[in-house]
Order: sequence, then structure tokens, then C-alpha cells
Amino acid sequence: MPAMQHSAPHKASVRHQDLSQAAVSRAVLATTVQKPYVLYPAAIGILGAAAALLLGPSSLFVVPAVVGGAVGLGSWAVDYFLRRDRHASEYLRALHRDLSDRRSRTVRELEQELGEIESKEGLAQLGRLGERLAAFQALLDKKLDPSELTHGRYLGMAEQVYLSGLDNLQRIAHTLASIQAIDGDYVNTRIRDLKRIREPSASQTQELESLQARLSLKDAQRAKVDQWLAQNERAMTQIDSTMAAIAAMDTVRGHAATDLETAMRDLAELARRAPDYSSGRGGGY
Repeated sequence: MPAMQHSAPHKASVRHQDLSQAAVSRAVLATTVQKPYVLYPAAIGILGAAAALLLGPSSLFVVPAVVGGAVGLGSWAVDYFLRRDRHASEYLRALHRDLSDRRSRTVRELEQELGEIESKEGLAQLGRLGERLAAFQALLDKKLDPSELTHGRYLGMAEQVYLSGLDNLQRIAHTLASIQAIDGDYVNTRIRDLKRIREPSASQTQELESLQARLSLKDAQRAKVDQWLAQNERAMTQIDSTMAAIAAMDTVRGHAATDLETAMRDLAELARRAPDYSSGRGGGY
């Protein structure tokens, strides 16, 4: 079996992106206040006001303060309220590009790593996660205009849940590689042989304890793998539930909208808490 190349884990969990409406609004605000046509007049206005306070209300300072402040505030208001959707769409597109780039890199790495340790469960789950995300996006494209902010937010939430699933699969690959050299059949056979000895020597007792500790380690690591696999199944179930809500949007509009928002909140919460679940801080799904 070739030695497994351990790559640095990707940053899906560390660089979790907030795709809530409040986060989008904060991003739009940050973008608009940093525009030169907002920032420079506002700076002149602030400097003029500060000079007027320090040196006296001279028209030399008051006029720039009033004009600069008015131009800066007016430019910001026009940009924020009239161009808000454009800025929000740009913000979401940038997030999607980042998520897509990380997704492509990580999938290639995982296919290699899971293949090297012959993890059929991991490879199968990797494929199912990708199929879920593709189906989610296809359904979303049918039900919502891809240029809509809601489409971008919902797709981003699903992408982050997907990336969290890849995080778990990467942990699975590394964990299984760490115990790959432990031959369970040999260890169990040797333990049985040692236990048959009526009066074991000190070295035999020590060997028995070491073998039992090694077996316990393998069982504990395997339990972690099973937990991560189960977490990913829970994530896919949540994506399926969200897809069901999206599919119902055309039948009963009001009810479907409520169901969809509830499902998306659940999906967003799953994405937000996934790093805690993966590290064991969040209990279980």
C-alpha cells in the first residue's frame, strides 16, 4: 500500500462565511462607505468640521465641512440604496468563487487520499455529497432567478454545508491512515494466545496490555470515523428537506415560502455549527 500523502486541511470550517441577510447588508455597507466618491468628500467634511471646532467657525472651514459632508453622505445614500442589489450580488459572487475554488481543490485531494486508504464508505459519501449539491443548485436555478440575492444566499448555505462534509471526509482519511498499520486480526489472535497462558511472564503481561491498548485505540478512532460519516448523512438529509421545500414553492405559495425559510434557517444553522460538530464541541446532530 503506498504511503499516504497528508495535505494541509482546507479552510472550509475556519473561513466560514456568513450568508445571512444581516451579513449581506454589512458587506454592502462596508463596500459603499469605502468608495472614493464617498470617502474623499466625507474626509474633507470631517477635516473642515474639526478645523472649525479648533480654529473657529470661519467660512474657510465651514463651507468645506458642509459641502464635503453633504456630497459624501449623498453619494453614500445613492450607492447604498439604489445600487444595493448590485453590490450584494458582487459580494455573493465573490463568496461563491471562493467556495467553488476550495471545493474543486479539496475534492481532488480527497479522491486521492480516500482511494489510497481504500475507504469505500468515504468515496461513496464523497460522490453522494457532490450529487446532492448539484441537484440542489439545479432545483434552485429552476425555482429562483440566479441573479436574485435569495438564490445566491441559499446556494451559498448549501455550499458551506457541503464543504463541512468535505472537512469530515478529510478527517476520516487522516484518521484511517493513522490506524492503517494496526492489524486487528493479528492483535486479536495474539491477545487470545496470551490469555491462554496460565502463568504469564512479566514481558507477556506487558505485551498483552500493549496489544489491548492498541486495539482500544483502533476502536476509538473507528468510532470517530463512524460519527463523522453519520454527521455527513445528517447534513445530506437536511439538504434533501430543503430541496423538498423548494420543490413545493409553486404549489401553495404562502405555505411553501414559510417551509422554505424554515428549511433554509435549519440549513444555515447546520453550516454555522458544522465546525463545532466536526471538532467534537457541539455534541451530535
